[in-house]
Amino acid sequence: MYAPIAIVGMSCRFAEAANPAALWRNVMRRRCSLGPLSSFAALPIGVQNLFANRDYPPAGGQLGQLYACVSAEQEFPRQMNAGENQDLYFATQLAFDALADAGMRPHANPPVRGSVHLGYAPPFNSSTVNWLDHTMFIDQTMDIIATFFPHAPESKLAELRSHLTESLPAPNAESFLTGTGHHVAVWIARQAGFEGPAAIADSGALSANACFQSAVNALCDGRADVALVGAVNPPFSSAVLQGLSGTIKFSRSGKLVPFDKSADGTLPGEGGAFFVLKRRADALQARDRIYALIRSMSCAAPIEPSGARLASLFSDTCRMADVPVKSVGLVEAAGSGEPGNDARVVEAICGLWGDHRPGEPLVGVGSVMGNIGHTMRAAVAAGAVKCALALHHRVLPPQVPAEHPLEGLDSEKSGAYLLAEARPWITGDSTSPRRAAVLEQDSEGRASVLVLEEEPEDRT
Repeated sequence: MYAPIAIVGMSCRFAEAANPAALWRNVMRRRCSLGPLSSFAALPIGVQNLFANRDYPPAGGQLGQLYACVSAEQEFPRQMNAGENQDLYFATQLAFDALADAGMRPHANPPVRGSVHLGYAPPFNSSTVNWLDHTMFIDQTMDIIATFFPHAPESKLAELRSHLTESLPAPNAESFLTGTGHHVAVWIARQAGFEGPAAIADSGALSANACFQSAVNALCDGRADVALVGAVNPPFSSAVLQGLSGTIKFSRSGKLVPFDKSADGTLPGEGGAFFVLKRRADALQARDRIYALIRSMSCAAPIEPSGARLASLFSDTCRMADVPVKSVGLVEAAGSGEPGNDARVVEAICGLWGDHRPGEPLVGVGSVMGNIGHTMRAAVAAGAVKCALALHHRVLPPQVPAEHPLEGLDSEKSGAYLLAEARPWITGDSTSPRRAAVLEQDSEGRASVLVLEEEPEDRT
């Protein structure tokens, strides 16, 4: 059982949402921010997906101009160029925005006893591709040309190589480092003025949960006084989406409607979120605004994915926090639109709450994926922003409408229901605080649970 940890600052950027307030407005309006893919992410006309028997996503939740960052507060060691890893500056800007929301400033002097925990894995970005272009790819290209033109003069081949090199962004040792994952966390810690550890966690869709765990452990053990937790899923390229299509069931219809019987797959989403965490006692002493408290979390990799195993993980996570399962009034679930995954999630929730009996609590179910797409490594982070704001505003937020909810969520007899409309969050029990859970499951059956709790109105 963890001592309560307070979320005192948040930031995010997702499709059509530049910050948590904008995301909350879109959720409350049941706005779907999924649209046709940009030219960078869409397959070129006439080009077939590498996995010809798999669907390529026709739409997604894209950042667009929200991926661009203002560099004024970030201490750049050099002029940025086209070979930079822009993810570095995007993640740093999110960290700065979260610090500002918590009433803190970057470049702290004296340094803060703080740690940075980031869910991130660099796929193909400008920095890594530029280095491959300058090294392996140019060599391969010249070898192919020499094969087709065996009698070409060496001088002409050298001239061609020079032209190819000049057409690329200039190589830079510093920009090579920005293409590696660990350097992103180190850069953020340095820019924030944090003197504690900085670490990257790549656990796929569960990455943010893994980061929350390591951050909470650092705070509870006294190794840090403040923790920055974040997760980012940068803009997709067609190369990345083709690779993902080999294992992920993408929607052919171009729609992502969580927990709907007609759902035919998921759609990708871009973005990221950051959180500033403190021990609750320290937050109270500093008179910080507290969005929510972290009570418990867990991750598991079931041998065989099933609703029963997911339900067991959920109940075990609540037991670690010494809170009853049915005290959770909101489950922000992994409604990815992938039929098998959605069915397992609904089976787990309905199995835990069972049939509704008069006087017993109900649980509302929703998924922010219907608004912004499946943001993969940032999925838990997006759900945590939504749940923290729901607890802060004491409102059960609505879900993008499902015309035909999955069995179990479509019955008045069930203890679980799909949040079709916004509702005031009334507990009916003044002794039991409002609680929410972020339930995530990936296509491999791995799952995580994050339990959040409201900060009492009479803070003590």
